[in-house]
Amino acid sequence: MNIGIISINMYTKGLNFACPLHTFAFQQFLSKNGIASKVIDYKPVYYGDFDLRHPDESYTKLVDRRKKEGARDEEIAELIEKRDGYRALRREREVRHDKFRSFIGRHYDKTDRCYDSDLLEIEDPGFDCYICATDVIWKKEPTKDFDRGFFLASKAMENKGKVAYAASRGVHFSQTNEDERRFLHWVDDIDFIGVRESSLKEYLEEGTDKEVALVLDPVLLHERDFYDVLAVRPAEEKYLFLYYVMERAEDTLAQAAAYAKAHDLTIVEVTDRPLPHGMLGGRDDIRVVYRYDIGIEEWLGYFKYADVVFTNSFHASCFSILFEKEFFVGPRSGDKVTNILDLFDLGDRRFGKEDEVLARSVEPIDYARVRSVLEKKRRDSKDFLLNAIEKVSSLQKSTDYEWWKREQHYPIRYLCDSQQESCFGTFGADGEPCAYLESGSIEYRPREEMVNDGLSRFVPNGFYRRGYRPAGWKMRFRIDNRYFWYLEDGSIKLCSEYDATVDAPVKHFEEQARIPYIPVDHIGMMVAEALWEPVEAEQFEVIYNSGAKGCEISSAAEVAIDNVQVLASGSVEFFAPRMVSNDGSGRLMIEPFSRKGYFLEGWRLRLKVRNVWYWLLEDGSLRVVDQWSPERDRTRLLIAPGAALPVLPSTDIERIAVQGVWRADPSVKARIGRRLRRGFGRS
Repeated sequence: MNIGIISINMYTKGLNFACPLHTFAFQQFLSKNGIASKVIDYKPVYYGDFDLRHPDESYTKLVDRRKKEGARDEEIAELIEKRDGYRALRREREVRHDKFRSFIGRHYDKTDRCYDSDLLEIEDPGFDCYICATDVIWKKEPTKDFDRGFFLASKAMENKGKVAYAASRGVHFSQTNEDERRFLHWVDDIDFIGVRESSLKEYLEEGTDKEVALVLDPVLLHERDFYDVLAVRPAEEKYLFLYYVMERAEDTLAQAAAYAKAHDLTIVEVTDRPLPHGMLGGRDDIRVVYRYDIGIEEWLGYFKYADVVFTNSFHASCFSILFEKEFFVGPRSGDKVTNILDLFDLGDRRFGKEDEVLARSVEPIDYARVRSVLEKKRRDSKDFLLNAIEKVSSLQKSTDYEWWKREQHYPIRYLCDSQQESCFGTFGADGEPCAYLESGSIEYRPREEMVNDGLSRFVPNGFYRRGYRPAGWKMRFRIDNRYFWYLEDGSIKLCSEYDATVDAPVKHFEEQARIPYIPVDHIGMMVAEALWEPVEAEQFEVIYNSGAKGCEISSAAEVAIDNVQVLASGSVEFFAPRMVSNDGSGRLMIEPFSRKGYFLEGWRLRLKVRNVWYWLLEDGSLRVVDQWSPERDRTRLLIAPGAALPVLPSTDIERIAVQGVWRADPSVKARIGRRLRRGFGRS
């Protein structure tokens, strides 16, 4: 049986030492028990195009992007702090990164291809069984959602054997009912489940029919001697090893400093945070050695030879136990650290914000007792894993996944590439959002989501491009991070790898065509790109409407009397005798109506497109007539009598109507005023 291991390994933005180690430990455990496997080189969904060797460059781009998006000042300041920290540590980061790469290259049996959640929807790595192995893999990333690869819920894994080992969900998990529905749906398809925290075990057993085992983290499946041969002896002697992750860990730092000072120990400070000088480097009352440029073997060595360990890390607690060190654990969000301490009855090693380690009377750790507990839990974890692999090898699965995919909803965007003389046209005229993109393209963003059932339809193209008419859409979609073209033969292809000389043509869809069902587990976004074909300027009828009661047709209008009608509003209306081309050459009549005591100031113009009437506004945009509001929208365009008709932003105009706007004739007002004054004088 071909087994693929999917886990967090190399691709952690902070280069966390434990991630390559727990994957290595897991694969080596399988190997020691005669089970061949490959680590899937896998980038998590939140990783994106992050530059792991030079993070300062990624954060520079992120700062610029978030500023343009109007992010809060606090967020920008935090991103700048990370950017500047990595910039100051550029050389040390390169060294640390290269050591991580070297460790993985020497110790992993892994796939040649690097996968992500997008590729696992269209490519099958070829394994019969998949194991998602340990750490916080079932979290909901605040900006990127869950990672389906870590749930073994990608298309490539359908109806394959599935085992979860030592999975954790961390502090970010289901936030809504829909989150919980998806979480439990994905987990329910895993054949055998072992988790690391008791809270997750209880949650899954309550929400599913699964029996869930509580197992050890993979690093604890091995005896100490497994790591002894890896650990590199540090140059420092008689030291306190301080390792902290994620949070600022002020309490851990303060307690470590006090302990080191009281016991005349040097502090070796290591973290996954981009701190150029660490957090304790400015103190002159203690000796501090700050190391950022170390690799995994050196990190292990600092545990092995330490006098004492202070940390807020789960895996640092594990290695302190494996190397049988005295250690103390500071505050940390979540329950994974609490779980490991409670498992070995080491709760007294945890200190809170109000505690002082020096003031506490703590007995040395009884490692004979700890070893006894560890050996039993190691046997239980080993039995769970080996039995799960044996049983899953004989499973015959025929699960129907299509119903789930057909229920997926996704947003759609309509895009007009950065063409000359193009505009939104009727798009956005009903209040739906539109946007100008940095590329120069324009985009219509309807609020209604599509359903992946093959029944949703594209909308008619409302964009306008002078000299062209719409010729349909071509469609690409994003699964999580990467876009794929939908091709004529129904296949899909990564946009970045599409080759028109080899691959099938990109499919062209007619306007209002049905959007095909796409057999993937998630669609993050669909983009329909407008297609065009050259066309002569279209012609349309023009309706003249007096816009007021009491108007008469003037002799200059040259209109047959049977073409004139009086509307219920009292206004007079007629069709112009000639069609007009939408090329800017047509002119409006100067004075087709007369109204006693008034003069014609100009014309308001509305146009009818696909049975909907739109006002033409001063900025050249359109607004649905029934939705126009003088308080909210731009002013309607007023065209002078006899002026040229502007080019109108639509290619599907059925007709236009111009409506007269009148103003009282000042000469008439003056004559009336003189008569009134004369009348008052006689009285």
